[in-house]
Amino acid sequence: MLDLIQRQLEAIYKTRAPDVQAFLLDEEAVDAVLGGEARPADEWVLVRQEGEEVDVGVYVASRHLQALATADSLAGAVDCCFQAFCAAVEGVSHFLMLVERARRDEPVSLLELETQAEVDKYLCASLHHPTREPQLRSRLFREAALAPGLSPDETERYAEAARLAEAWCEHLDRLPHVQAVLDRQRAFWRRSGSLRLEEMRRLAA
Repeated sequence: MLDLIQRQLEAIYKTRAPDVQAFLLDEEAVDAVLGGEARPADEWVLVRQEGEEVDVGVYVASRHLQALATADSLAGAVDCCFQAFCAAVEGVSHFLMLVERARRDEPVSLLELETQAEVDKYLCASLHHPTREPQLRSRLFREAALAPGLSPDETERYAEAARLAEAWCEHLDRLPHVQAVLDRQRAFWRRSGSLRLEEMRRLAA
């Protein structure tokens, strides 16, 4: 299912990246990297840079990968295992943006990564269920509960990411057709982080 998610996001953004499945980490590997002190999480993307060398690892909780394996399609995954679907999309979204920014030799902030992941969850789900856009927005941006154990900074960042993503997705939904949404989102994805966040904050004001 991760390969289907990656292919969908690559099609949306007309980009290509290495196969995210080659970068997957299991729980044991995450514990080894983080020293066993990491809070429980559905998804991690870990980045380590030494000089010009950058190592990336993607973790999606095994229970979510197992749940996704029972779905016959992305549309089915939204219906049968929405939490697992969201965790997987988040990991792949982070991975693709990190690859793109490394390719362009441009920075990316944690807030931008989290906001992009929220938008990508919505896009991936709504493209398969266009008649359920209001329900999906509500489920993602208003009904979702933050994971326990977050620091105050993390709580603030995730809340702000949801606020900005909701405003942007509402903007996309006002466009006249799917092709307009894709064109707008592709162009927006390639803008610098500061310009992207500035526009989303304007829409969310």
